[in-house]
Amino acid sequence: MSNRPVVGIGMRSKSLFVRSDGHGLAYQNARLSPVAFAPVPFRMTILSRRLISIFVLVAGHVAFNVHAADEVVNPDVFTPYVGYGIFKDDNISRQPENGSRVSDTWRRTTVGVRINKPISRQRIYADLSVNDTKYDRFSNLDNDGRRLLGNWNWVLGNQFSGNIGSSLVETLTPFEDVSPTGDPLPSSVRTQRSSFVNGGWRFHPSWRVHTGFSRDDIAYDSIPSARLKLETTDLGIDYLPRSQNKLGLLLRHGNGTYPNQFGALNSDYTQDEVKADLKWQLTGKTGLKFLGGWARRTYDTDAARNFSGPDGRLAIDWAATGKTAFTLAAWRQLGARRVAGEPVDGIPAQDDLSSNYSRNTGASLGVNWKATGKTSFDAMMLTEDREYNRIDRDDQYRKNVIGLTYLPWRQLNVRLSVYDQELKSNVSTARTYRTKGVQLATRYEF
Repeated sequence: MSNRPVVGIGMRSKSLFVRSDGHGLAYQNARLSPVAFAPVPFRMTILSRRLISIFVLVAGHVAFNVHAADEVVNPDVFTPYVGYGIFKDDNISRQPENGSRVSDTWRRTTVGVRINKPISRQRIYADLSVNDTKYDRFSNLDNDGRRLLGNWNWVLGNQFSGNIGSSLVETLTPFEDVSPTGDPLPSSVRTQRSSFVNGGWRFHPSWRVHTGFSRDDIAYDSIPSARLKLETTDLGIDYLPRSQNKLGLLLRHGNGTYPNQFGALNSDYTQDEVKADLKWQLTGKTGLKFLGGWARRTYDTDAARNFSGPDGRLAIDWAATGKTAFTLAAWRQLGARRVAGEPVDGIPAQDDLSSNYSRNTGASLGVNWKATGKTSFDAMMLTEDREYNRIDRDDQYRKNVIGLTYLPWRQLNVRLSVYDQELKSNVSTARTYRTKGVQLATRYEF
């Protein structure tokens, strides 16, 4: 959870925000014990391995011809890439200090292609990749994954613009995800499908109205009852002065349904929000972003779980020098851990859609130092308090990350990071833990 997932690590991501890294059913923070692991049926077949090998050969051939053609073809239009990462965690089952702590190392190989094609004033963007993850000790966690993402950034005349897109992400359920009772979720492949359409009309040089609709579907291979469908509709108006700042008002309505839950277990809800949407450059080096206001969530079958109150996120960016930058963020959000960072090529960052039973209040501080033209260092400190509104439970979560990114040449990115994360709870039966880990990830773009 760096503010933006770095190549090859995790996938937040936020996180959809997305993350490097994402999370499952909102009932966060406990780990699967090794004895609870169920086999993951989603494995790479011999055919798929051969297809990946063929893809690598074809991608390399295409990339060679692209560079040989020099100016004939823009290499940024079609960019094949491969990635390889090694990850180690000293408490993979998220056991307490006096529990059966077990470490493991896993390796992930990724093959993909990025397409970034301008067509007149339009732009087509796609990122398609598959990955294969192998664990040294818990081989039953071995899994394949997919990440398919596409977006059409459309423009009509000088006043209308927007985006149409969809995505599919398949990955192993994050170890921290737990059920409403605090029990670990069984090992499972999580599939998240998303689609969205939005558009805006700049009817005046300083004013713009916009609307959007998105649909998300999250499902787990081994946990049918955890399936979540979420539909969200936005409507807003922005004031856009010549300074390129923004001051807006956003109205949002969402419906969350669990189609495989029935009776007392039903968690269907509606959520309405009224928020200010602010983006302001305070000085030449300092910028502010704020999205916040009031949110109300109403559950269909259990009024005791209803919530109404302030909900928002504030971030301040400070470019202290030409090589050093800081980001300070604070938030109080209902059932969402935001994948921090700006959208990439028109693809909106995603909330953690499955965090359904907590109100999260937190803060983070990030710093980035570009030491040389090829080397940069970063660090992030995050703390968050999670109040669950279905059970009498209050968790305190923290995470610290230090990373080094090295670009030996333009096509190759190497990332090394270490992290330390901890969860404490006021419930004695809740699983508390502390874990440390190291991640080394590489990515080569042809």
